[in-house]
Order: sequence, then C-alpha cells, then structure tokens
Amino acid sequence: MGDVLRRAAGLGPADPLLRTVTAADEAGWTAAELLADAERVAAGLLARHDPGSRIATCLVNGPEAVLLQLGVALAGMVLVPVNPRSRPPELEHALRLSGAAAIYAAEDAAGNPAADVAEELRDGLPALTEVHRCTGDWRALLAGRPAQLPTVAPDALAQIQFTSGTTGRAKGVLITHAGMVATSHAFRERIGLPEGGVWINPMPLFHTAGNVLGTMGALWQRAEHVVVAFEPARVLALLAERRATLLSAAPTLLDLLMTRPEIQDADLSSLQVVFTGGQTVRPGFVDRVESVFGAPLITTFGMTETCGSALLSAPTDPDEVRRTTVGRPLAGTDVRIASPDGTPAVPGEPGELWVRGARLTPGYHQDPVATAEAIDREGWLHTGDLAVMDATGACRIVGRLKDMIKTGGENVSPEEVEEAVAGHPSVARTAVVGTPSERWGELVVAFVVPSAGADVDPVELERHCRDRLSPFKVPRAWRIVDDLPMTASTKIQRAELRRMAAADPELHPAGGPARP
Repeated sequence: MGDVLRRAAGLGPADPLLRTVTAADEAGWTAAELLADAERVAAGLLARHDPGSRIATCLVNGPEAVLLQLGVALAGMVLVPVNPRSRPPELEHALRLSGAAAIYAAEDAAGNPAADVAEELRDGLPALTEVHRCTGDWRALLAGRPAQLPTVAPDALAQIQFTSGTTGRAKGVLITHAGMVATSHAFRERIGLPEGGVWINPMPLFHTAGNVLGTMGALWQRAEHVVVAFEPARVLALLAERRATLLSAAPTLLDLLMTRPEIQDADLSSLQVVFTGGQTVRPGFVDRVESVFGAPLITTFGMTETCGSALLSAPTDPDEVRRTTVGRPLAGTDVRIASPDGTPAVPGEPGELWVRGARLTPGYHQDPVATAEAIDREGWLHTGDLAVMDATGACRIVGRLKDMIKTGGENVSPEEVEEAVAGHPSVARTAVVGTPSERWGELVVAFVVPSAGADVDPVELERHCRDRLSPFKVPRAWRIVDDLPMTASTKIQRAELRRMAAADPELHPAGGPARP
C-alpha cells in the first residue's frame, strides 16, 4: 500500500490528493504532503510498537482515519478498523480477538463516546497498552521523528476487518496488502476515467468500500480524495464546490440524497460516474439515480472477504447490464456459478456465486473452522448468494442461500441479534429475519415469543438492544407471536418468517417494498 502512495507522490508531488471535511474543520494535502505526514505517523508508531502490531481505530470519517490507515501500512503494522458506533461488547470482541496493542478512538462518534468505552475496557484487555483519544486534531499524530521504515511484503497482513457472517459474532477477516492493491487498481481500471479528477467519498473508512475502493482507488487514480462523513446537505454542497467527477455512496445514501430539496438546485454537471454497492439495486432505482445525477451508475458485488469488490459494471456498459447486473469479474478474479454439486451451472441457470483470486482473504483470524466452511480446498469462496451469469460474463444476483441480512449496506447476523433480544427477561424465544426494503435493502424484523406471564414492550426491547448492538443491527420492526414455525428437526423455519414479514401490510403497504 505504501508503494501506491509513493507512486502518486512521485508522479505529481504538487497534485491535490486528499481533502477532509468535517463539521469543525477542512484540510487538504498535496501528494508530497500526504506522503510526508503518513511517514511521520508511521515513525511515531514504530517508536512504540513493533512491525506486525495490531493498531485499532474507532473513528468517523476524517483526517485521522486516513492518516492512520496509511501510517499503519507504512509501518508494517496491521490496522483493525472498528465501527465507531459499536457497543461495548462489540468493541471488546474486536479488540480481544485481534490482540490490538493500541486504539485511536473518537471522543464523540455520532453520539457514541468510543474513547470512554475503550478506556473502560482497557483493564480487561492485557494486550491493549494504549488508548488515544481523538478529537479531530490530526496534527497530534505527527509526533514521530524521521525513521527507517520497514520493507513490507506484498502478502503481509494489512488489516483485520470485522464483519457479521451467517452465524454468531463478527469474524475478523484477514486482508493483505496485495489484496487491497490489486482490488483498488482493478476498480480504478474498470471505471476507466482519465487520471486526476475529484472523488467524493462519504462511505465509512472502517469498511473496504471506504478504505480500499475509496482511499486506495483514489491513490491509483491520483484523484483528489474528498473524505466526509455522510450528511446529505454537506455531500451535495461538496459535489458542486469541488467539481466532483465521482461519487461513491451506498444505495441507502443515494436514496437519502435524492430526497433532499437541495438537490434540485445542486450543480452536478461535473459528475462522470456514480458508484454504489452493498445491496441489490433494481432497474428503476438505476434509472432514477442516472436521471437525478446525470451520470451512469455502476454497481459492484463485493464482500469484506474480497476487499470490497469482485464484480463491477462499467460506465460504458450497455443500459441493460448497468440496470440489471453487478457487472463482470474484475481482473484477477475467477467466478463460478455453481450447481448444487459444485459444477458450473449452465449459462442462464441460477447457482451459488463462487469467487477466487488475488483479492480473496486468506481466511478468518483465529477461526480455521469458519475459514474452511467459507473457502474450499480449491480456493473458492462460497458467497452464499444466488446468481445468474449471461454469455458475456455479467452476473445478476437473484437471491441468497444464507440467512445473513443486508441492511443499508451492512451485514447483520440474525444469531447475533437473537442473542441480544433473548437476553431480555420478557422474551422466551425469538427469531430474526430480513424483509425487503426499497431504501435499506432489507429491514431487520424480530419475531418474539413472550415468557410466561410477561408483557412484551417493543420500546423496552429496542432500548435493551441499543445498549448491546450497533444501531443498524437493532430490529426496525417487532412482531409478538405465540410460537415460531419449526421444522420436524426443531429448526426455525426462517423462510416462513420471511414470508410472514413480506406479507405484513405495515411493513409493505399496498404490496410494495417497505420504505420507512
């Protein structure tokens, strides 16, 4: 990753390469300045930690998140970016499993006192020797004196990112330098724009969409990377002020932008590409985005396990490809639509989407069982998504084998939410499913069987869950039922619960998808 930054600085030292915009401050870096500051961050880290150390961050989008991502990489250490809205049990799990030696945490992350939480957890985490409180003063990171930086191998571990899977607690996905570099380069090549430009990136930097496709993709592009926390009015203003050429935003964020009255007067004429991913989009949504923003919408299929992207449509693709598919495999990616026996499906027939290649994770941190379940002996990652591939290699996602819920571009494990809900004394049994939503992709719905003699209060259950789960994991709808549908082997019939949720008129008025 450091080589990509050095390349950008060498080709155009005075080119604008980074701009960060927060409610309190705005700052900009040329390519040479960004390299110099990232090297100072690396030197400061090396004065206190050995190469290979795990350095956690719990930050909103801003200068500290970018400088630490690049500084940790240059120092040959491993970044552990954690959602800044994580609740204490989630943050504790990430810090303990990763063995983080230090954490840089925001004092106020969208109302979450992440730094205070980290301080409270510190005594119970022997590996955690440092808690740094981040207030937005990024210059505090530049305390390191010049130092000899280590040589970092391409296959060295770069990050451990935590993602909810289909079962249990979040798993630590291992991400290498080579995977990040290959994916961001292929992403930039597929977009096909001339070098330079301005990329507006409100995608969270604790995810691959933000820090691989965004931070690293912009370095390859040598674009001015404008990092901003998502706030609709501010993003719309930046699109015009910076003469943006690319906007990166999840479907949920695009939908919110399009509902703002300010968009009617926003100057979007510089936009050449709008990029999205994280959930399935429908043709009508693509048409709406392209009409409002005046630029082609390109869509990716990716996972944390694939560094954020494995397939991607292109701005020059025919309308039908952009409107109905997630495009074709990126360079260096093999894709198979697998029949139940694992053999390739006939073109046009649905099957499970398998991927392999340079961008693929080596596995899950300290979890060989989960790794073996996800990646077979031939190196294929079994995504759990059902897809159809046409004769040109373009893929359309048609469903999902796994029970994982995708809401607002985030993965939610039903079992993790069920564990939190079941911890309330009024709950005897519970099951959690997703139901389609035009805005969010899916809504999290909880079916609850009350304990004997108990009155279930959804408001109290929501408050209970918010103390234990990130906000996006908290059920948006509660349904109190006498019993849960079960199979003969006493397994919950999630398909039946999804059918019940889909037929619920409160969730889907007039038969349409839920749109809260």
